[in-house]
Amino acid sequence: MKRFLKISILFLMVVTLIFSQIGNVLLIYDGESDNSNLSSLGFWVAPEGCKAEELEGIAYSGKRSLKISFVWESWWAGMGINFAKWNFDNKDKIFDLSQYKTLEFYIKSEKTDNYNLLITLAEAPSEKGGKEVYSEKYTISGGVPTSWTKISIPLKSFVTVDLKRIWGMSIEVSGVPSGKTILYVDDIKFVK
Repeated sequence: MKRFLKISILFLMVVTLIFSQIGNVLLIYDGESDNSNLSSLGFWVAPEGCKAEELEGIAYSGKRSLKISFVWESWWAGMGINFAKWNFDNKDKIFDLSQYKTLEFYIKSEKTDNYNLLITLAEAPSEKGGKEVYSEKYTISGGVPTSWTKISIPLKSFVTVDLKRIWGMSIEVSGVPSGKTILYVDDIKFVK
């Protein structure tokens, strides 16, 4: 009887831990389902010649990742995703992140280079037809490693935006006048 009780308590603890972690994560992208792939998001990429696509076969987890091909000649290239596809009426995709602690994702590059990686959050407009507000850029210097690397950014780092109204983010490169790189990104999520 004691053994059964111990096993039952252990089982309940494991189940509680699993379900508490599910509730503590807001998954944005992992490429594995209709709700978390690139087609479920609005996205942009710039300047001309840059490209963003979903790729099967290279992933941190699962089968797919986001492949971003950057080519730039004027100090900058960027890619952004909008959770609501810029539809102001899609209120369930304008997230209240005030209770979350970090933005996390995995990233790797095809080659080592010395650019800066810049991460920005976008606040939804306060009214339909208004302008979105961008956070200060969170900068990671020295390029991106060629092996999968976890990036974990405290949300308190993103000042000048209301964390109760976030509907997008961007990943940018800068710091060198020109360049060409391919980045792979997977498992973008906000964590409590």
